[in-house]
Amino acid sequence: MGSLELLADEIDGRLCAAIVRDGVLDDFYADAQQTPVRWGAFYLGKVIKVDTKLEAALIDLGNGQQGFLPSKHVRRPGADESEARSGVAELLSGGQMVLVQVKSEGKPFTESENQKLPRLTMKLNVPGLFLNYSTTSSQVTISRKVESEQILAMTAKLKGKGGWIVRHHVEKATPEEIERESLRLQEDWQKILSAKDALGDKPGLLKEGPSALIRAVTDYGVANFEHIYVGNKQLLKEMTDWCAEHLPAFATSKRLRLFKPEKGTQKLFDIHDVYGALEALKEKRVFLDSGATIIIESTSAVTLIDVNQGRAGSIPASNQSAAREIARQCRLRNLSGAILVDFINMEQREERARLLETLTQVFTNDMGNAQVHGFTRLGIIELTRKRRTASLAEKLAK
Repeated sequence: MGSLELLADEIDGRLCAAIVRDGVLDDFYADAQQTPVRWGAFYLGKVIKVDTKLEAALIDLGNGQQGFLPSKHVRRPGADESEARSGVAELLSGGQMVLVQVKSEGKPFTESENQKLPRLTMKLNVPGLFLNYSTTSSQVTISRKVESEQILAMTAKLKGKGGWIVRHHVEKATPEEIERESLRLQEDWQKILSAKDALGDKPGLLKEGPSALIRAVTDYGVANFEHIYVGNKQLLKEMTDWCAEHLPAFATSKRLRLFKPEKGTQKLFDIHDVYGALEALKEKRVFLDSGATIIIESTSAVTLIDVNQGRAGSIPASNQSAAREIARQCRLRNLSGAILVDFINMEQREERARLLETLTQVFTNDMGNAQVHGFTRLGIIELTRKRRTASLAEKLAK
């Protein structure tokens, strides 16, 4: 897995969290500081319009914000799964108040692309470090990565207390920590319901989604970081308070530190040349040690990635190194949707099979739930990656 460090600081009014693996920037989270965090946020919304052609509803979220709710993400209390097959007009009506969660952030209007509203869901999850509390389910879903018999037995006891998603970080938790988090998540849900009651029939925000820093530590598991460095005292307080609630031992650990520059002008992201790595992400062309190059072109419909061979190295070796770098670039740039990759042409079936195996492996722990769909008839590999938050280019453009 390699050595993991987390560096969190503010850059130009944005909260940024850099994941560094073995001294190299490996993942990056960013938020615009002046706007509410959208992904994972809970809203009380009002149905503005029901569109039977799109099988979706337009939802007023308050403060001039709107969202898009597909019929497959509509869920009414006490309803069974067959409701997902009903038409949106049978599920919702104009003026109806609905409790929704942001499933993926929207896209702003640009010269090349129309605005896309945030996608919403009524299948609600209150996220934690080890568990997610599913308020509209009664099932306990356990990550396939969890192998500990003790943990499996412990999490099985959650049945009857609502629906739960057991994350793979749970293997580093004690039974007491699991029990404490399950109670806290249920308390969080009650606070959301209280906020909903307070709004009455007025749409608005009930609970913000997690910040870039909290998304990073929950995605990767706070205990997996050798060190977490933060750039100012406010971020240190945020991280310390969060750890005190979720993983108390880490709150007082020397692994959580306030960055102290060795030189007067040194900044946190000067470490491991994070600034330089971010500048490189603005370029379409990526150069590999093997001599090969990768060209990344994002359009409104698809992301195209072209792999070109360098002067040195074999074709299979160049494709293998490109596959690993493509997975890293997808994380760093936060690419989503359909991704088409044109690797250097291979003649042998065995080489193609090994490449698919490598791609599947490097995307195994991808937070975007990337799926490798195989070769097309033209020899291009198809990938898909789910959108949670905006791409890095969108974040840094705000």
